[in-house]
Amino acid sequence: MYNNPDESQRLRNAIVETLKGAVIASCQAGPESPLNQPSIIAALARSAELGGARAFRVDGPANVAAVRALSALPILGINKVDREGYDVRITSTTADAMEVVEAGATVVALDGTDRQRPHGETLAQIISALHAIGVPVMADISTPAEARFAVDAGADIVATTLSGYTDYTSDVDKHGPAFPLLDAIHDLPVPVIVEGRIWTTEHVADCFLGGAFAVIIGSAITVPELITRRFVAAAREAQHTLVQA
Repeated sequence: MYNNPDESQRLRNAIVETLKGAVIASCQAGPESPLNQPSIIAALARSAELGGARAFRVDGPANVAAVRALSALPILGINKVDREGYDVRITSTTADAMEVVEAGATVVALDGTDRQRPHGETLAQIISALHAIGVPVMADISTPAEARFAVDAGADIVATTLSGYTDYTSDVDKHGPAFPLLDAIHDLPVPVIVEGRIWTTEHVADCFLGGAFAVIIGSAITVPELITRRFVAAAREAQHTLVQA
């Protein structure tokens, strides 16, 4: 517990600074994926580290603990929990957040929207509880207004994670990263991380040139079925072109 807010701020700033310019690997697997085991998630993270990733985004206490056992790199921990009656599912309560901190998360990432949370908790209350123990918070947002809301609530970082994945942003272009959102928020007083739909090295370069502090890449690095699907689609398209010639 940090009774001195300045001391907590210094610690959080130092942690956040380690992420500057980083490629952060999102190491997650869906419930039906054959990779959905803590030991495999940890192996994915370790492989990404060998490739130069400087941090990880990991879901759930068991997976966070498994990754922590293999790596000393920063872990952006999330805790996805579906609760009836709530659209918010990414680390939506203080208890959810503390579970991943106890498992070894360095930073907690959470839903940074202004949607209703369980138990009447507010975003500011969850962030305050984490700041009290010196843990930085990354707020996943989908709009410029949500980014400003999260900053006002105390978020240390904002990320474009939810762009295209809230009901009111479902119509955004999903063929690449949320560049329009980055353009609208890159000059916020906190670092902005781009996450979502980063598929190419050109995407990465454009994110940094557009003002991103760091990038988080998931599917293009750690989801073999989606990577394979893209190559298969290209092969089929080429075969179709040959048939039509």
